[in-house]
Amino acid sequence: MSETVVKHPIKTVAWQTGLSPHVIRAWEKRYQTVQPTRSEGKQRLYSTADIERLTVLRQATEAGFSIGTIASLPTESVQALLTKAVGTQRVVDLAETGRTDLIKIGLPLSFVDPGMEEIGGFLDGAFEAVLRMDAERLEGLLERASVSLGQMRLLSDLVVPLVERIGEGWIKGQVKVAQEHVATAVLRTFLGHIARPIALHPRAPVLVVTTPSGQHHELGAIIVAAAATGIGWRVVYGGACLPAEEIASMAIEQRARAVGLSVVHPTDDPALSLELQLLRRLLPPSTPILVGGRASAAYQAELDAVGAIRVGSLESLRQLLNQLRGETAGIVAGRG
Repeated sequence: MSETVVKHPIKTVAWQTGLSPHVIRAWEKRYQTVQPTRSEGKQRLYSTADIERLTVLRQATEAGFSIGTIASLPTESVQALLTKAVGTQRVVDLAETGRTDLIKIGLPLSFVDPGMEEIGGFLDGAFEAVLRMDAERLEGLLERASVSLGQMRLLSDLVVPLVERIGEGWIKGQVKVAQEHVATAVLRTFLGHIARPIALHPRAPVLVVTTPSGQHHELGAIIVAAAATGIGWRVVYGGACLPAEEIASMAIEQRARAVGLSVVHPTDDPALSLELQLLRRLLPPSTPILVGGRASAAYQAELDAVGAIRVGSLESLRQLLNQLRGETAGIVAGRG
């Protein structure tokens, strides 16, 4: 008697692999990473082996391997490369150590991501598109980068540096308000698309993301929302410049596990301290306030005064959210 092979829809695959449906389809079309079957309604159906393969490929791209050079390898070979890379501390900053480390641990350069040259090309092209207010070109560059880098590297290696460059240009008068608005519109739409909540667990923790009153630049908040959604959080996005009362009301109504604030400019707003104090009083004591952004370090004393947590990088954010998610699961299990 033959064993029934379980097939999974793309929403389930996205949930289990950590890849967005957009990337799954792009990898399948461009690199033939997997070959799903089709249902009678022409919907893609994936096997358990497909899910395992896509998961390993995602892990490998996050470790620095190029999807274009590993996509044709058997899953076992990719896993072996990944295991060897992790075992020899392959996950390093190539910009600082150089590619000689790859030779020392026996990893051929042909299997490594094109590196900082490719990322730098994406970054320069994206910034030029912002200056030219060429929304179509900016979106196209982001699209290609998402396929090449994967979602988390897209955010950390391209989007964050791009936003920082735009912010620096705005402060120096090199980037105009209209140019920033074009970038914001494109990034909001693009990141919202690639990090759309797909098959979120019914008990997925909720993160309210916004910028506090007086903070009008929302690109940082958009990045946080995309990153959190990508690791399984249900994000409620409040936009920019939200008063403390509205943030607290949103968080309480949505039963948020945490509140994330982006603080970009200015670095010397005396009203921000009062907003943080009010938000802390209005929120339940168990709801942490997470604050990031290029200006957040300037408010460290104010953050400490209200017990807020400053988040310095996307990796720190990911670790913190995973920790909070684990605590949430423990609380739910305890109630059950």
